[in-house]
Amino acid sequence: MNPRAKELLKYEEVLLTNNIKDIFPSIKKNLSSFSKNNYILEDNVIISKNKIKFNCDISQLKEGDRVNGFIILLKDLTHILTTVDKYSKSTALYTFDDIIGESKEIKEVIAQCKIIANSPSTILITGESGCGKELLAQSIHNYSDLKFGPFIALNCGAIPKNLIESELFGYEEGTFTGATKGGRAGKFELADGGTIFLDEIGEMPIEMQVTLLRVIQEGVVTRIGGKTPIPVNVRIITATNKDLKEEVKKGNFRNDLFYRLNVIPIKLPPLRDRIGDVPVLINYFLKVKSQKLNKPIPTISQSLYKKMISYCWPGNIRELENCIENIVNLNGITTYELNLEECHCLTRDNLGNIIEHDEVWHGEKNVCLTCNDSVRPLLVVEQEEIKKALKFYNGNMSKVATVLGISRNALYNKIKRYNITAK
Repeated sequence: MNPRAKELLKYEEVLLTNNIKDIFPSIKKNLSSFSKNNYILEDNVIISKNKIKFNCDISQLKEGDRVNGFIILLKDLTHILTTVDKYSKSTALYTFDDIIGESKEIKEVIAQCKIIANSPSTILITGESGCGKELLAQSIHNYSDLKFGPFIALNCGAIPKNLIESELFGYEEGTFTGATKGGRAGKFELADGGTIFLDEIGEMPIEMQVTLLRVIQEGVVTRIGGKTPIPVNVRIITATNKDLKEEVKKGNFRNDLFYRLNVIPIKLPPLRDRIGDVPVLINYFLKVKSQKLNKPIPTISQSLYKKMISYCWPGNIRELENCIENIVNLNGITTYELNLEECHCLTRDNLGNIIEHDEVWHGEKNVCLTCNDSVRPLLVVEQEEIKKALKFYNGNMSKVATVLGISRNALYNKIKRYNITAK
């Protein structure tokens, strides 16, 4: 027993035995349940000495066909369940109004989601990490007739494999040592009359997928250790950043489950494909982060702004949000690395302008070669930005005002002051 195990088990005295069955009396049945081909056993056990709950992985030590002993890996079950709860949510806080963007691409997604919001069919949201898949799932729920019902979210990639079945489907009392008295309802039962959102569905173990398929087909769940089917009326939304068709080909995902989940596919575009949304999101996050950090909204230099709208944002909205928080903390400058080497696929910036990479970036230091922030009067810069925005948005005053971060009245006043043609 190593020092960490002694600390977990609160063994301070010198151990007088080397027999694992004397130290863990409740583990005897677990050791005897190994078969010849079973090298690892996962179970939840309770240590009788201090009534401490652990998640227990047991591995055989073998020499040929002979079992010489066992390695037992203990994990604090309380800590694991806290982690499970962290990645399990029971409320939907966001609506479509919280999805920030003016691009045609994101508006088409929102319009599609509003059309299918009341459908009981399964929905599969695909998109890169950081695109806002859970935000979209919550918005669908809150737009539907199920909005007064529960919204239960579970991240399949964050839950230990040997706990995901009990989390989804629950268990009966006495199923395993240390099980909650009276059993425990699973996420599907808790979501009855509402929506269950299974994020990172591509990470679900293959052996669990057949059980999920049965729930979708039959509309009932059976708790672990139970025999009674429990009817559930649940709308299922899943999300993934993987290509599930490729996962099916690799044997990592069941073909029949994929088709059951993919009844209504929704593709959430990456930020680099949402033309015109980066400036809108920059202004939005500047206001939000300044308020959060209790700091004034900083002024971003022209060179930094040009870099930001020319960057491909591989981490999508999450990365942009973190970058803006960095800028607000540093009063308008940033230590955030914007590496154009990742963005050679882009030929135009987020406003549709052709990118001259050598003019915007230089090597790894991200030095601007053509911008000279100190010599251009602000009035000149302001006029140019208003003209560019008016041209890009075809004179749409609402969109131009949003991008520039000013009110429509202020925009009209500036157009009049600078004698700018609105179209």
